[in-house]
Amino acid sequence: MCKARVYIEPAQINDNISLGDKDIIHKLKDVLRLKKGERVLIFDGAGKEYSYTIANLDKKKALFNKCKVLMDEKPPNKKVILGFPVARESKINFILQKGTELGVYEFIPFLCQRSLSAKPSQKKIQRWSKIVIEATRQSQRLWVPRVNSILDFAEIAVLKYKTKLAASIAGKSIPEKISEGYNEILFVVGPEGDFSPEEYSDLKKNGFNFISLSSNILRVETAAIFGSGLLKYFLDGR
Repeated sequence: MCKARVYIEPAQINDNISLGDKDIIHKLKDVLRLKKGERVLIFDGAGKEYSYTIANLDKKKALFNKCKVLMDEKPPNKKVILGFPVARESKINFILQKGTELGVYEFIPFLCQRSLSAKPSQKKIQRWSKIVIEATRQSQRLWVPRVNSILDFAEIAVLKYKTKLAASIAGKSIPEKISEGYNEILFVVGPEGDFSPEEYSDLKKNGFNFISLSSNILRVETAAIFGSGLLKYFLDGR
């Protein structure tokens, strides 16, 4: 059984790959203790996974030779797009990691009245991408979820999706809001302290339906992950 799975961008996929990423080399060489001739799985995050053999592995460089294509998967036709407010870094990291494991197709962070007001630095946004890639690798997914640019609340409210849901303790149960033909769902959760009355009004005006996840008040990250998992479960079961 192959012990290693590595992400390589689609444009870099070739019959022979040379890799200088120190973290990947350390994992292959020092953690997994792989040797020349052993097999590595390489996925491109866009639906394809390949079998490669290690041609050379030292402290500075890894060389791989392609064997064959193992999987070629089209984009999923049932998608959960998760919108969440900008929050503390630990909360966002958790949402991205667990949301990826649960099958979220796209993440849309946004600013609203009760979210953090400062946009994250470019360095933090780059870290978000790394978290999503690593969670994709670990969970054996073939498609890396997209992390969208940060939107203002007014922008996320008017996004065009056939099905738009928002978490609300006063909402309906999920089965009442999921029907046949619902293949792509935009699901948003509010910040600590919830959406403001004005924001709830804007969501309703722009076609959002409200769903209740629990009779208890949930934290942002709990609502994001629990709701995404439930929606994916209902979609995949149809």
